[in-house]
Formats: sequence, structure tokens, C-alpha cells
Amino acid sequence: MNETAGPTSGTEILDTLIDDVHIGDNLVIAGDDRAPLDLIVDRFVAAARGRLPLVIVTVAEPWSGPVPDRVTVLDWSAVTTGRTPELPGALPPDADLAAALASVRAADHAVGTGAAFVFDRLSAVQAAWSDTAALELFLSPCPRLYRRRSLALWPIELSAHRPTFLRRLTEVTQVVIEMVAEETAGPTDPPTFVLTVRKADGRGSEGVGRSRRATVSDGDLRPRGEATSTRQRLGSLIRDQRLSRGLSQAEGARRVGISPSALSQVERGVRGPGGDTLVRLWEVLGVPFGPRPDADTGYTVSRRSGRERRVLQEGLTGERLLDDAVAGELWLVEVAAGAHGANGPFAVKAPEAVTVVRGVLDVTLEGRTETLHEGDALLATDAAIGGWSNPATTSTEALWHLLPALRPDVPR
Repeated sequence: MNETAGPTSGTEILDTLIDDVHIGDNLVIAGDDRAPLDLIVDRFVAAARGRLPLVIVTVAEPWSGPVPDRVTVLDWSAVTTGRTPELPGALPPDADLAAALASVRAADHAVGTGAAFVFDRLSAVQAAWSDTAALELFLSPCPRLYRRRSLALWPIELSAHRPTFLRRLTEVTQVVIEMVAEETAGPTDPPTFVLTVRKADGRGSEGVGRSRRATVSDGDLRPRGEATSTRQRLGSLIRDQRLSRGLSQAEGARRVGISPSALSQVERGVRGPGGDTLVRLWEVLGVPFGPRPDADTGYTVSRRSGRERRVLQEGLTGERLLDDAVAGELWLVEVAAGAHGANGPFAVKAPEAVTVVRGVLDVTLEGRTETLHEGDALLATDAAIGGWSNPATTSTEALWHLLPALRPDVPR
């Protein structure tokens, strides 16, 4: 995780399992009671320190020792221990969730974009405040950190949270990896863990369900055995879908029209299902099969994790949110502090609409400058946008809509 080598979790097997960490990922590592979550955290911190601005949130235990350079520590432990640490900025024992969220926002503002965040286990937040507070802590910073191109690690204890809590986290985040210990031959045998990808936005769909066995060796997770085959990943996906619908293996097999032992072999990857059986499985499990589900729904969803940020001009970057023949293109544009340009971001001969989401933006149209503040919108129909600038000391975000009349293709 550095400026030259690209982002990383600090653990090679995790990076490989999800086809590399992407800028802006919120990495949820959901482990059982034996999973080495502390090891995953330690390696993430080691990979970030000295390379990226790093923010560490601690709740269960107070921070000890000096704070290294380029590291910001948010110590909330007083809420659980009742004793306020000596660390500057630590929360007092009576602090509420609003104060905690405010400290995250302040730290994010201070370190800027492209930072690394590691949060204490949400079970500690749950114990300090409530289950609802733990969920809110995740839901609030997660989209913001993605937008800011920062990485975040969220270690989660599977046994500490309800299924609805974990499902909501999965809906919002970009990456979820489950880590569960296998049964060992004896109580003194070192555990082997099965790592399974439950979500990996922005990668190929074949990555979901991929798993790998691993052991802890020399302070790292080391792969054990071969990576799972396509047949095993399919079996894992079928099993997950069956369990999510509350079906026993016997009942699932009865509905599909096969024996329980045959379904067991499919789920374990011992053998693959035939074409008729696979179609019947998808019907029983309610999994869409055939054309894309949004092909005739009248709407399109553009997932944020599948988008790429591009340099449009010096000091001006953008992500294309939507591209539709009828509605046009919608871009999320970020303008660096003090940046300016003599030409519009897009070479178009069509109406443009600009809405400032955050900050301030000067837009020049035919020799006249309009200053747009947060929440202001501009529609340029006959007048062409000839220049732009950000007069502020902080970056600006704006939604830039290119309406579909006569617009040329933007470089893709």
C-alpha cells in the first residue's frame, strides 16, 4: 500500500483472492472466534505506515506508546474503560456516537485523500454504545472514504453481530472476505482457515465464492493447498444461496428433484451439476438466470466500485457515473484547491449542467464568471463553458451533466 506499488491489504493471500485491492476499497474481514483478525490488522498497518497517512481508531483498549509520524490515533477507549487517556483529542467517557463520527470526519479532512484507515472491531463499538451505533459508524464513513480514494480495513467478529447487521454491511461495502477455521485433528494442531470471497465489487463476477485455505506462519497468512476450482466456487455459491433462504440440504434436493447426496456432492465441488440440474437449482433458489435483470426494468444501476477515476485536465479529475443515449453522461468531478483551466472539462457542443456538491467553483461563460457554492446549480444551454477555477484552499466536488444533444464521445 504505497504511492508507487499500488494499494494492498498487506497480506498477499487476501490481495490475490480478490484480484488486488482497489483504490477506495472498504475491506471487511469477517472472522469466526479463531480467526487471526489482529494479524490482518497488524499487516495492514505495517503496509501503510510511512507510505500513506494512516488513521487508527481504537475503542476496546487505550493507545499505548508514542504516536508515529503520519499516524493519527482516534482513542475512544474511555467510553468502555471510563478513564480518559492522555492522548490529545481522546474522547471523554461520556462521549456519544456523534462525537465519535465528528472525530472521524475531522481526521479525514486533516489527512486528505488517499489515506489508510483501520477501525477497531465493531463489536467494541457495539459494547460501548449499541448495535445501531456500530452499524452507523460503518455506514457513515464508508461511502465518504470511498469517495476520498482512501482505503479502510474493518475487522468483524461473525459471532458478535446479527445476520441482518452483516447483510447491511455487505450491501454497502466493496469487499467482504469471510475467514473461518476448519476442524482440526487434535486440540494442539495449528488451525487451518478457509478464506472465502463474499463480495468483491469492481472485479469479475467469477471472484465471488472463490476460497483459499491458509495457515498462520512466520507472522503471515500462508496459502495451503491449491486455490479452489471453478466447480468448487460454484458449489460454494449454491450452498450460500440455499442457506440464505433457510433451506435444508434435504429440502433443497427435494425441490430440485435430486438426492441429498447428489446435492451434497455439488456443494462440495466433488462433481458439477448438469445443465438441467443447474437451471432447476437457480429456479428453486430464486437466482436470476438469463438476460440481465435490469434489461427491461426501465432503470440502470452504476456501481461505484466499478468506476475509474480519470485525469480530465491538470487539477481536475472525474468519474463517469452514468452514460446513456437518452439521458447523457453524468460525471462526478473533483477540482483541486487553487486549480484552474482555460477550457471546459469536456469538449462538447451541447448543454451542460453543473451542480456543486462540496466547496466552491468559478465557471466562465463567454467572458463572464459565475461563482457557484455548495448546492448551487448552473445550466449552460446557448453559452459554452470556457473555463473553471477553484479559488478555495480545499478541493471542490461537482456533478457535471452532459446532455445528449450532439455530444461527441468522451475518451473512454
